[in-house]
Amino acid sequence: MSLKSVLFLLAKASFAAAILAWLLLRVDRAALLGALADAKSAPLLLAFVLCVAVIAVAAWRWLRLLGLFGIRGSMGPLFSIVWIGQFFSMFLPGPLGDDASRMVYISRLAPGRVGEACLSVLIDRCLGLCSVFVLCLFAVPLQWQLLAGNRQTFWLGALVLAGGLAVTLIGALFLALGKSASEAGLVCLLPAGKLRQEILRVWNLGAGNKALFVQVFCAAIVVQLLNCVIFWLAGLAVGVHLPLLAWVNFVPVILAANMLPITIAGLGVREYLVVLFLGVANGVPETVAVAASLLVFASMVFVSAIGGLVFVWYRGSGYHPRKGGVE
Repeated sequence: MSLKSVLFLLAKASFAAAILAWLLLRVDRAALLGALADAKSAPLLLAFVLCVAVIAVAAWRWLRLLGLFGIRGSMGPLFSIVWIGQFFSMFLPGPLGDDASRMVYISRLAPGRVGEACLSVLIDRCLGLCSVFVLCLFAVPLQWQLLAGNRQTFWLGALVLAGGLAVTLIGALFLALGKSASEAGLVCLLPAGKLRQEILRVWNLGAGNKALFVQVFCAAIVVQLLNCVIFWLAGLAVGVHLPLLAWVNFVPVILAANMLPITIAGLGVREYLVVLFLGVANGVPETVAVAASLLVFASMVFVSAIGGLVFVWYRGSGYHPRKGGVE
């Protein structure tokens, strides 16, 4: 890792620590520890199961995208690789994160198709990001009065709302336009060169397999909705009895904020926004709101840590694909 990467990582850690310190100074720390200690185990167990389900759905949609390029696959190896990616994303943030680790593994399992296999990872990432923005298109207007209350959250809300509108427009054009019309439009918009040729190739693949893209995008939406349920369960564990729909109305904004590369795994930003949405909008005590957010983070850490065990097992599993793609 370069010096620049190390400094950037330290800056993100410092920012997360500063936000957490500010929040901890505002709440009753003894009450916070008590809320965490008294958290109900049943909702947390179910949250863990859903975290694993998120990984399974992510593996399935990646499997479908590999099929777009004619690369054969099966759920077992891809499920393991995605789980390993969660481990690297959480415990080794930076260039060795989720996408990079997935590319390394899939390049080994798809000899001769490395470029296309790695491209499937990038497309999967883009569709995942797009799914969050589309949900924010519905969530932000419901929370706009609260988000507009200060400068930082105002710009966050405006940014994700604009992203949701842009994604929806591009998606509508993709579904509505025929292959030749969409290709002509891209030729006009993109500069000539290899990049345009590659984008056109992928776009045309997608234009000929729109149903597959719709399936993958719907799976990405399911992942984000499962994340909303995980937040809801963490809230139930510490006594927050808001309906699930209330969480769906603001968790997508938190998920979008966590994508900003300003902290590690969204730590600090997530806690601040949970306090904002639960405390200010729903009257939940700040101590309880922070406890719920920390339980979400603890669930992520626990599931990601198991990904480390998968990494040890899978690396020595002796997997050898047959010629022509992923088994």
